[in-house]
Amino acid sequence: MIQNLETFRSLPIEAVAADLGIPVMRHLARCPFHEDRHPSLHFHVGRNTFHCFACDAHGGPIDLVMHKFHISLPEACRWLAAHHGIILSAASSRLPLPRMRQEIPLDTEWLESLVAHPELSPEACRFLFQERHYRPEVIRWLGISSISHSMPCWRHGRPFYDAPALLIPYRSPGGRLLSVQSRYLGLAGSGHELSPAPPRFRFPRGGRCGIYNLPVTTLLAPGEPLYIAEGVTDCMAMLSAGHKAIAIPSATLLTQADKEVLRSLAERIGPLNLHACPDADAPGERLFQSLSAMAASLGSTLHRHSLPPGCKDYSDLYLLHYESIRHPSN
Repeated sequence: MIQNLETFRSLPIEAVAADLGIPVMRHLARCPFHEDRHPSLHFHVGRNTFHCFACDAHGGPIDLVMHKFHISLPEACRWLAAHHGIILSAASSRLPLPRMRQEIPLDTEWLESLVAHPELSPEACRFLFQERHYRPEVIRWLGISSISHSMPCWRHGRPFYDAPALLIPYRSPGGRLLSVQSRYLGLAGSGHELSPAPPRFRFPRGGRCGIYNLPVTTLLAPGEPLYIAEGVTDCMAMLSAGHKAIAIPSATLLTQADKEVLRSLAERIGPLNLHACPDADAPGERLFQSLSAMAASLGSTLHRHSLPPGCKDYSDLYLLHYESIRHPSN
């Protein structure tokens, strides 16, 4: 076992990031754990921790090294010791210095087999239809599936999709599978305190997080409103409310490739009639400002819809009014 873990946990988090080749400016950096065009990795110097607001990677100095190299805790401590002049016990010092492991390409053929015939577990039905009140035809359109037992997200084994979870396919405008995101449905904080709940959303290694529900853009008529949601569940709510909608996970994940998709759409049907209902927080405001700049560059218009007091996002608004949305005559 590694001795004096607190020594490694107390190493300055931003100094460790610099050792890993992660440039930090004003406590922010581009996250190395996903395709990040703008800084979404935040460093809290007081707590000596990091947290990515896009992919949810988080932890302390040891975790940062483990995430970066995909290595074990002892290997991460060995690496930190070598870079910070920390003397390890004789047994620990014999551990080899880690090397970057080769990235595994996204196994879309295997992922397609997981969502080719969507099935909804009792947990998924409870979340989608009893808690969130999404319309069944929307869930069918999106091809949402689910799992009740953890399983690999590539055919050779690890890493795993945690369960119970939704499996959410991301597709190109023409329907080609791009990736599959899981949405954990278990209770946060359940289980032993040394085994915290998995991240709520997870992509497979090699998966690209981009615009969600691109196939709906092929159905958009000139001048027809296109709603932009912050995240897939808000998109499901907008679709259930009768809007044609896509989702962007955050402003940090609005990539140049995604912008080109919307530019091509504008070239096909003319200026886009875009609508957004930003989350009632700072990231939501940043996303709206980023979308506004993008819309202007496309010669399109972005309309803002404000949330009423007590609603933090569009999903809250949909739940507040879902009876009137689904039954407008009542």
